[in-house]
Amino acid sequence: MKRIGRSDIIGQRGMAHIEGIVLSMGFMFYPTGGVEAGIDGFIELRDDETGAVGNLLLQVQGKSTERRRLQAETDESFEFPCSEADIGYWMQGTAPVLFIVVLPEKGVAYWKSIKSWFSDPDRLKARKIIFYKKTDLFTKEAKAAVTAVALSTVPGAIAPSARIEEELLVNLVGISFARTLYWAPTSYSTDKSFGAALRELDPKAGSEWIVRGKAVLSFHNLDVWPWNLLCEAEAMEEFGSDEWSGSDDEDRQRDFVALLNRAMSEFVRPALWHDRDSGAYFFRKPKNRDRVRYAYKSLKSFVPRDVVKRYGKRRADPSQPTYWRHSAFLHRFVFLDGDWLIEITPTYHFTRDGYNSNLFSGEYLKKIKEFENNAAVMGQFVMWRHFLVSHGAADLYTDRYPYLAFAPLEPLTLNAGVPDDLWKSQEANPNSPLFDWAQAERAE
Repeated sequence: MKRIGRSDIIGQRGMAHIEGIVLSMGFMFYPTGGVEAGIDGFIELRDDETGAVGNLLLQVQGKSTERRRLQAETDESFEFPCSEADIGYWMQGTAPVLFIVVLPEKGVAYWKSIKSWFSDPDRLKARKIIFYKKTDLFTKEAKAAVTAVALSTVPGAIAPSARIEEELLVNLVGISFARTLYWAPTSYSTDKSFGAALRELDPKAGSEWIVRGKAVLSFHNLDVWPWNLLCEAEAMEEFGSDEWSGSDDEDRQRDFVALLNRAMSEFVRPALWHDRDSGAYFFRKPKNRDRVRYAYKSLKSFVPRDVVKRYGKRRADPSQPTYWRHSAFLHRFVFLDGDWLIEITPTYHFTRDGYNSNLFSGEYLKKIKEFENNAAVMGQFVMWRHFLVSHGAADLYTDRYPYLAFAPLEPLTLNAGVPDDLWKSQEANPNSPLFDWAQAERAE
Protein backbone atom coordinates (compact mmCIF):
# COMPACT_ATOMS: atom_id res chain seq x y z
CA MET A 1 0.00 0.00 0.00
CA LYS A 2 1.10 3.57 -0.67
CA ARG A 3 1.67 5.63 2.40
CA ILE A 4 1.66 9.29 3.31
CA GLY A 5 3.99 9.89 6.25
CA ARG A 6 3.29 11.98 9.33
CA SER A 7 5.98 14.44 8.26
CA ASP A 8 4.00 15.05 5.06
CA ILE A 9 0.89 15.85 7.12
CA ILE A 10 2.85 18.19 9.38
CA GLY A 11 4.32 19.96 6.36
CA GLN A 12 0.90 20.36 4.75
CA ARG A 13 -0.55 21.74 7.97
CA GLY A 14 2.25 24.30 7.99
CA MET A 15 1.53 25.38 4.43
CA ALA A 16 -2.18 25.62 5.20
CA HIS A 17 -1.43 27.84 8.18
CA ILE A 18 0.81 30.11 6.12
CA GLU A 19 -1.77 30.34 3.32
CA GLY A 20 -4.49 31.23 5.82
CA ILE A 21 -2.45 34.09 7.25
CA VAL A 22 -1.50 35.38 3.78
CA LEU A 23 -5.12 35.34 2.65
CA SER A 24 -6.19 37.16 5.83
CA MET A 25 -3.80 39.94 4.78
CA GLY A 26 -5.66 40.21 1.51
CA PHE A 27 -2.69 38.84 -0.46
CA MET A 28 -2.49 35.75 -2.67
CA PHE A 29 -0.53 32.58 -1.89
CA TYR A 30 0.61 30.17 -4.61
CA PRO A 31 2.13 26.85 -3.39
CA THR A 32 5.05 25.66 -5.50
CA GLY A 33 3.90 22.04 -5.64
CA GLY A 34 5.90 19.19 -7.14
CA VAL A 35 9.68 19.32 -7.22
CA GLU A 36 11.28 22.32 -5.52
CA ALA A 37 14.79 23.12 -4.29
CA GLY A 38 14.02 25.32 -1.31
CA ILE A 39 10.98 27.47 -2.10
CA ASP A 40 7.54 26.24 -1.00
CA GLY A 41 5.40 29.03 -2.40
CA PHE A 42 4.95 32.62 -3.47
CA ILE A 43 3.09 35.57 -1.97
CA GLU A 44 1.71 38.15 -4.39
CA LEU A 45 0.78 41.54 -2.97
CA ARG A 46 -2.75 42.68 -3.68
CA ASP A 47 -4.73 45.82 -2.84
CA ASP A 48 -7.51 44.61 -0.57
CA GLU A 49 -9.75 47.54 -1.53
CA THR A 50 -9.48 47.44 -5.32
CA GLY A 51 -8.23 43.87 -5.91
CA ALA A 52 -5.37 45.24 -8.02
CA VAL A 53 -2.14 43.20 -8.24
CA GLY A 54 1.19 44.42 -9.57
CA ASN A 55 3.48 41.37 -9.77
CA LEU A 56 5.12 42.17 -6.43
CA LEU A 57 6.23 38.73 -5.26
CA LEU A 58 7.82 37.19 -2.18
CA GLN A 59 9.21 33.68 -2.02
CA VAL A 60 8.35 31.52 0.99
CA GLN A 61 10.32 28.73 2.62
CA GLY A 62 8.21 27.11 5.32
CA LYS A 63 9.24 24.77 8.12
CA SER A 64 6.57 23.02 10.16
CA THR A 65 7.43 21.18 13.37
CA GLU A 66 5.75 19.47 16.30
CA ARG A 67 8.84 19.47 18.47
CA ARG A 68 7.94 20.38 22.02
CA ARG A 69 11.11 22.36 22.50
CA LEU A 70 12.94 24.20 19.76
CA GLN A 71 16.67 24.72 19.53
CA ALA A 72 18.03 27.16 22.18
CA GLU A 73 14.44 28.03 23.12
CA THR A 74 13.73 30.50 25.90
CA ASP A 75 10.61 32.45 26.86
CA GLU A 76 11.70 35.18 24.44
CA SER A 77 13.32 33.42 21.47
CA PHE A 78 14.51 30.27 19.70
CA GLU A 79 16.99 29.38 16.95
CA PHE A 80 16.66 27.59 13.64
CA PRO A 81 19.81 26.30 11.88
CA CYS A 82 20.21 26.59 8.11
CA SER A 83 22.56 24.78 5.74
CA GLU A 84 25.16 26.68 3.78
CA ALA A 85 23.64 25.42 0.52
CA ASP A 86 20.15 26.65 1.45
CA ILE A 87 21.44 30.08 2.47
CA GLY A 88 23.38 30.41 -0.78
CA TYR A 89 20.29 29.42 -2.78
CA TRP A 90 18.06 31.95 -1.01
CA MET A 91 20.56 34.81 -1.07
CA GLN A 92 21.46 34.67 -4.76
CA GLY A 93 17.85 34.87 -5.93
CA THR A 94 16.26 38.03 -7.30
CA ALA A 95 13.16 37.95 -5.05
CA PRO A 96 13.04 38.40 -1.25
CA VAL A 97 12.61 35.16 0.71
CA LEU A 98 10.54 34.78 3.86
CA PHE A 99 11.54 31.94 6.18
CA ILE A 100 8.47 30.91 8.19
CA VAL A 101 8.47 28.43 11.07
CA VAL A 102 5.03 27.00 11.89
CA LEU A 103 4.07 25.27 15.13
CA PRO A 104 0.77 23.58 14.12
CA GLU A 105 -0.09 22.28 17.58
CA LYS A 106 0.17 25.79 19.03
CA GLY A 107 -1.37 27.50 16.01
CA VAL A 108 1.43 30.04 15.72
CA ALA A 109 4.09 30.93 13.17
CA TYR A 110 7.22 33.11 13.16
CA TRP A 111 8.95 34.76 10.23
CA LYS A 112 12.14 36.45 9.09
CA SER A 113 13.30 38.07 5.86
CA ILE A 114 16.23 35.86 4.81
CA LYS A 115 18.17 38.49 2.86
CA SER A 116 17.80 41.06 5.60
CA TRP A 117 18.84 38.65 8.35
CA PHE A 118 21.86 37.15 6.59
CA SER A 119 23.11 40.48 5.27
CA ASP A 120 25.01 40.63 8.58
CA PRO A 121 28.37 38.78 8.16
CA ASP A 122 28.30 37.42 11.72
CA ARG A 123 24.83 35.93 11.22
CA LEU A 124 25.88 34.48 7.88
CA LYS A 125 28.86 32.85 9.53
CA ALA A 126 26.71 31.40 12.35
CA ARG A 127 24.23 29.94 9.79
CA LYS A 128 21.23 30.20 12.09
CA ILE A 129 18.17 32.40 12.41
CA ILE A 130 17.06 33.73 15.79
CA PHE A 131 13.30 34.21 16.06
CA TYR A 132 11.88 36.53 18.70
CA LYS A 133 8.49 35.36 19.90
CA LYS A 134 6.96 38.80 20.44
CA THR A 135 8.16 40.68 17.40
CA ASP A 136 8.45 37.93 14.76
CA LEU A 137 4.91 36.55 14.89
CA PHE A 138 3.52 35.81 11.44
CA THR A 139 -0.03 37.11 11.74
CA LYS A 140 -2.38 39.39 9.85
CA GLU A 141 -0.80 42.32 11.73
CA ALA A 142 2.51 41.62 9.94
CA LYS A 143 1.01 42.81 6.65
CA ALA A 144 2.77 46.17 6.55
CA ALA A 145 6.13 44.61 7.45
CA VAL A 146 5.73 41.97 4.73
CA THR A 147 4.89 44.74 2.25
CA ALA A 148 8.04 46.61 3.26
CA VAL A 149 10.16 43.54 2.51
CA ALA A 150 8.59 43.21 -0.94
CA LEU A 151 9.39 46.85 -1.72
CA SER A 152 12.97 46.63 -0.48
CA THR A 153 14.31 45.28 -3.79
CA VAL A 154 11.95 47.06 -6.19
CA PRO A 155 12.98 50.72 -6.65
CA GLY A 156 9.99 52.98 -7.13
CA ALA A 157 7.41 50.26 -6.56
CA ILE A 158 4.04 51.27 -5.14
CA ALA A 159 2.42 48.83 -2.75
CA PRO A 160 -1.11 48.61 -1.39
CA SER A 161 -1.39 50.89 1.61
CA ALA A 162 -1.92 49.47 5.06
CA ARG A 163 -5.66 49.97 5.55
CA ILE A 164 -5.62 51.09 9.15
CA GLU A 165 -6.83 54.33 10.66
CA GLU A 166 -3.89 56.48 11.71
CA GLU A 167 -3.73 59.64 13.81
CA LEU A 168 -0.83 61.94 12.94
CA LEU A 169 0.87 64.00 15.61
CA VAL A 170 2.20 67.06 13.76
CA ASN A 171 4.74 69.42 15.31
CA LEU A 172 2.41 72.38 15.02
CA VAL A 173 0.57 74.29 17.75
CA GLY A 174 -2.26 76.75 17.23
CA ILE A 175 -1.79 80.38 18.29
CA SER A 176 -4.00 83.35 19.11
CA PHE A 177 -2.88 86.94 19.58
CA ALA A 178 -4.11 90.38 20.62
CA ARG A 179 -6.70 91.74 18.19
CA THR A 180 -5.47 95.34 18.24
CA LEU A 181 -2.21 96.84 17.00
CA TYR A 182 -1.03 100.38 17.66
CA TRP A 183 1.01 102.49 15.25
CA ALA A 184 2.63 105.88 15.88
CA PRO A 185 5.46 107.98 14.44
CA THR A 186 8.71 108.27 16.45
CA SER A 187 11.99 110.10 16.20
CA TYR A 188 13.89 106.82 16.66
CA SER A 189 14.84 104.88 13.56
CA THR A 190 15.96 101.50 14.95
CA ASP A 191 14.84 98.92 17.48
CA LYS A 192 18.12 99.40 19.35
CA SER A 193 17.81 103.16 19.83
CA PHE A 194 14.12 103.01 20.70
CA GLY A 195 14.73 100.14 23.15
CA ALA A 196 17.55 102.00 24.91
CA ALA A 197 15.35 105.06 25.43
CA LEU A 198 12.46 102.89 26.62
CA ARG A 199 14.61 101.08 29.21
CA GLU A 200 15.77 104.39 30.65
CA LEU A 201 12.15 105.30 31.32
CA ASP A 202 10.95 101.87 32.42
CA PRO A 203 13.42 98.95 32.71
CA LYS A 204 10.49 96.53 32.98
CA ALA A 205 8.67 97.69 29.86
CA GLY A 206 7.66 94.90 27.50
CA SER A 207 9.33 94.29 24.14
CA GLU A 208 6.21 93.54 22.09
CA TRP A 209 6.95 96.28 19.55
CA ILE A 210 9.08 96.94 16.46
CA VAL A 211 10.40 100.08 14.78
CA ARG A 212 10.03 100.42 11.03
CA GLY A 213 10.70 103.61 9.06
CA LYS A 214 10.57 105.92 12.11
CA ALA A 215 7.28 104.46 13.26
CA VAL A 216 6.45 102.05 16.07
CA LEU A 217 4.14 99.08 15.60
CA SER A 218 3.15 97.56 18.93
CA PHE A 219 0.76 95.36 20.86
CA HIS A 220 0.98 98.04 23.61
CA ASN A 221 -1.21 101.12 23.68
CA LEU A 222 1.19 103.87 22.62
CA ASP A 223 -0.99 106.63 24.08
CA VAL A 224 0.03 105.81 27.68
CA TRP A 225 3.27 106.15 29.69
CA PRO A 226 6.08 105.46 28.89
CA TRP A 227 5.28 104.95 25.21
CA ASN A 228 3.70 108.39 24.76
CA LEU A 229 7.00 110.02 25.69
CA LEU A 230 8.78 108.25 22.81
CA CYS A 231 6.07 108.52 20.14
CA GLU A 232 3.85 111.17 18.64
CA ALA A 233 0.88 109.88 20.59
CA GLU A 234 -1.49 112.41 19.06
CA ALA A 235 -0.84 110.78 15.66
CA MET A 236 -1.35 107.22 16.98
CA GLU A 237 -3.64 104.92 15.01
CA GLU A 238 -5.35 101.70 16.06
CA PHE A 239 -5.68 98.76 13.66
CA GLY A 240 -7.20 95.34 13.78
CA SER A 241 -4.27 92.92 13.91
CA ASP A 242 -5.75 91.08 10.92
CA GLU A 243 -4.65 94.01 8.72
CA TRP A 244 -1.13 92.70 9.27
CA SER A 245 -1.73 89.01 10.06
CA GLY A 246 -4.02 88.46 7.06
CA SER A 247 -2.32 90.81 4.64
CA ASP A 248 -1.08 89.65 1.24
CA ASP A 249 1.72 92.20 1.49
CA GLU A 250 4.94 90.31 2.26
CA ASP A 251 6.45 93.26 4.15
CA ARG A 252 3.45 93.46 6.45
CA GLN A 253 3.55 89.73 7.08
CA ARG A 254 7.28 89.92 7.90
CA ASP A 255 6.59 92.77 10.32
CA PHE A 256 3.82 90.78 11.95
CA VAL A 257 6.10 87.73 12.38
CA ALA A 258 8.74 90.00 13.92
CA LEU A 259 6.11 91.24 16.37
CA LEU A 260 5.09 87.67 17.20
CA ASN A 261 8.73 86.75 17.84
CA ARG A 262 9.03 89.72 20.21
CA ALA A 263 5.93 88.53 22.04
CA MET A 264 7.32 85.00 22.16
CA SER A 265 10.42 86.18 24.00
CA GLU A 266 8.25 87.88 26.63
CA PHE A 267 5.83 84.96 26.85
CA VAL A 268 8.41 82.30 27.84
CA ARG A 269 10.06 84.38 30.57
CA PRO A 270 11.34 83.65 33.17
CA ALA A 271 11.30 79.87 32.60
CA LEU A 272 13.27 79.91 29.34
CA TRP A 273 16.27 81.77 28.00
CA HIS A 274 17.01 82.55 24.37
CA ASP A 275 20.27 81.75 22.57
CA ARG A 276 20.81 84.43 19.94
CA ASP A 277 23.27 82.35 17.90
CA SER A 278 21.07 79.28 17.37
CA GLY A 279 17.69 80.93 17.95
CA ALA A 280 16.76 78.19 20.44
CA TYR A 281 14.76 78.70 23.61
CA PHE A 282 15.97 76.50 26.47
CA PHE A 283 15.24 75.77 30.11
CA ARG A 284 17.46 77.92 32.30
CA LYS A 285 19.54 76.54 35.15
CA PRO A 286 18.56 77.99 38.55
CA LYS A 287 21.34 78.92 40.93
CA ASN A 288 22.56 76.16 43.26
CA ARG A 289 20.78 73.45 41.24
CA ASP A 290 22.44 71.04 38.84
CA ARG A 291 19.28 69.28 37.74
CA VAL A 292 15.81 70.47 36.74
CA ARG A 293 12.85 68.18 36.12
CA TYR A 294 9.69 69.29 34.35
CA ALA A 295 6.41 67.39 34.72
CA TYR A 296 4.07 67.65 31.77
CA LYS A 297 0.87 66.14 30.44
CA SER A 298 1.85 63.55 27.85
CA LEU A 299 -0.63 61.81 25.55
CA LYS A 300 -2.20 60.04 28.53
CA SER A 301 -0.72 61.01 31.88
CA PHE A 302 1.69 63.34 33.65
CA VAL A 303 5.34 62.29 33.32
CA PRO A 304 8.59 63.95 34.45
CA ARG A 305 11.56 64.72 32.23
CA ASP A 306 15.06 65.99 32.98
CA VAL A 307 15.28 69.33 31.19
CA VAL A 308 18.55 70.57 32.73
CA LYS A 309 21.26 68.12 33.76
CA ARG A 310 25.02 68.06 34.24
CA TYR A 311 27.23 65.57 32.39
CA GLY A 312 30.82 64.35 32.60
CA LYS A 313 33.73 65.47 34.78
CA ARG A 314 36.46 67.96 34.00
CA ARG A 315 39.99 66.60 34.11
CA ALA A 316 41.32 69.68 35.83
CA ASP A 317 38.55 69.67 38.43
CA PRO A 318 36.50 66.42 38.69
CA SER A 319 33.97 68.18 40.91
CA GLN A 320 32.90 70.25 37.89
CA PRO A 321 30.90 68.79 34.98
CA THR A 322 32.08 68.86 31.38
CA TYR A 323 28.82 70.51 30.31
CA TRP A 324 25.14 71.01 31.06
CA ARG A 325 22.47 69.79 28.65
CA HIS A 326 19.29 71.86 28.39
CA SER A 327 16.09 70.79 26.63
CA ALA A 328 15.38 73.35 23.94
CA PHE A 329 13.31 74.07 20.85
CA LEU A 330 13.49 76.05 17.65
CA HIS A 331 10.32 77.69 16.37
CA ARG A 332 8.85 79.23 13.26
CA PHE A 333 5.54 81.04 12.83
CA VAL A 334 3.73 79.83 9.71
CA PHE A 335 0.53 80.91 7.96
CA LEU A 336 -1.37 77.86 6.69
CA ASP A 337 -4.84 77.77 5.19
CA GLY A 338 -5.80 81.10 6.72
CA ASP A 339 -4.49 80.37 10.23
CA TRP A 340 -1.30 81.27 12.05
CA LEU A 341 0.50 78.36 13.69
CA ILE A 342 3.84 77.79 15.37
CA GLU A 343 6.12 74.98 14.20
CA ILE A 344 8.15 73.44 17.03
CA THR A 345 11.41 71.57 16.42
CA PRO A 346 12.79 69.96 19.61
CA THR A 347 16.55 70.21 20.10
CA TYR A 348 19.14 70.70 22.85
CA HIS A 349 21.31 73.54 24.10
CA PHE A 350 24.67 72.97 25.79
CA THR A 351 26.42 75.26 28.26
CA ARG A 352 29.76 75.07 29.98
CA ASP A 353 28.46 76.31 33.35
CA GLY A 354 24.66 76.23 33.07
CA TYR A 355 24.54 79.72 31.56
CA ASN A 356 27.18 80.36 28.89
CA SER A 357 27.32 78.41 25.64
CA ASN A 358 29.74 75.51 25.36
CA LEU A 359 32.35 75.72 22.60
CA PHE A 360 31.65 72.09 21.66
CA SER A 361 27.85 72.47 21.45
CA GLY A 362 27.81 71.46 17.78
CA GLU A 363 29.66 68.21 18.45
CA TYR A 364 27.45 67.32 21.43
CA LEU A 365 24.29 68.01 19.42
CA LYS A 366 25.50 65.94 16.46
CA LYS A 367 26.27 62.99 18.71
CA ILE A 368 22.94 63.09 20.51
CA LYS A 369 21.00 63.28 17.23
CA GLU A 370 22.77 60.12 16.03
CA PHE A 371 21.25 58.17 18.94
CA GLU A 372 17.92 59.95 19.24
CA ASN A 373 14.90 57.99 18.02
CA ASN A 374 11.41 58.94 16.90
CA ALA A 375 9.87 58.38 20.32
CA ALA A 376 12.39 60.74 21.94
CA VAL A 377 11.50 63.54 19.54
CA MET A 378 7.78 62.86 19.99
CA GLY A 379 8.10 63.01 23.77
CA GLN A 380 9.96 66.31 23.61
CA PHE A 381 7.42 67.86 21.26
CA VAL A 382 4.55 66.83 23.54
CA MET A 383 6.44 68.39 26.46
CA TRP A 384 6.98 71.68 24.64
CA ARG A 385 3.37 71.75 23.47
CA HIS A 386 2.25 71.34 27.08
CA PHE A 387 4.62 74.12 28.15
CA LEU A 388 3.31 76.57 25.55
CA VAL A 389 -0.34 75.76 26.21
CA SER A 390 -0.07 75.98 30.00
CA HIS A 391 2.58 78.69 30.44
CA GLY A 392 1.32 82.26 30.77
CA ALA A 393 -2.13 81.13 31.90
CA ALA A 394 -3.86 83.10 34.66
CA ASP A 395 -3.55 81.97 38.28
CA LEU A 396 -4.13 83.44 41.75
CA TYR A 397 -1.09 85.70 41.47
CA THR A 398 -0.77 86.68 37.82
CA ASP A 399 -3.03 87.57 34.91
CA ARG A 400 -2.96 85.67 31.64
CA TYR A 401 -0.34 86.89 29.21
CA PRO A 402 -2.40 89.23 26.99
CA TYR A 403 -0.62 89.23 23.65
CA LEU A 404 -0.02 85.61 22.72
CA ALA A 405 -1.58 82.25 23.60
CA PHE A 406 -1.28 78.67 22.35
CA ALA A 407 -3.69 75.77 21.89
CA PRO A 408 -3.19 72.15 20.78
CA LEU A 409 -4.44 71.18 17.33
CA GLU A 410 -6.84 68.35 16.67
CA PRO A 411 -4.93 65.28 15.44
CA LEU A 412 -5.03 64.56 11.72
CA THR A 413 -6.76 61.28 10.88
CA LEU A 414 -5.82 59.17 7.85
CA ASN A 415 -7.41 55.95 6.62
CA ALA A 416 -3.99 54.49 5.81
CA GLY A 417 -0.90 54.15 7.94
CA VAL A 418 1.92 52.03 9.29
CA PRO A 419 1.50 49.85 12.40
CA ASP A 420 3.53 51.16 15.33
CA ASP A 421 5.29 47.83 15.81
CA LEU A 422 6.78 48.14 12.33
CA TRP A 423 8.31 51.60 12.60
CA LYS A 424 9.40 51.02 16.19
CA SER A 425 11.36 47.97 15.07
CA GLN A 426 13.12 50.09 12.45
CA GLU A 427 14.37 52.72 14.93
CA ALA A 428 18.13 53.22 14.70
CA ASN A 429 18.46 52.66 18.42
CA PRO A 430 15.26 51.53 20.18
CA ASN A 431 17.21 51.37 23.45
CA SER A 432 18.27 55.01 23.28
CA PRO A 433 19.17 56.37 26.71
CA LEU A 434 17.31 59.54 25.75
CA PHE A 435 13.91 57.90 26.04
CA ASP A 436 12.28 55.27 28.20
CA TRP A 437 10.16 52.93 26.06
CA ALA A 438 8.12 51.94 29.11
CA GLN A 439 7.35 55.60 29.58
CA ALA A 440 6.44 55.88 25.93
CA GLU A 441 3.91 53.08 26.23
CA ARG A 442 2.33 54.79 29.24
CA ALA A 443 2.23 58.05 27.35
CA GLU A 444 0.57 56.78 24.19
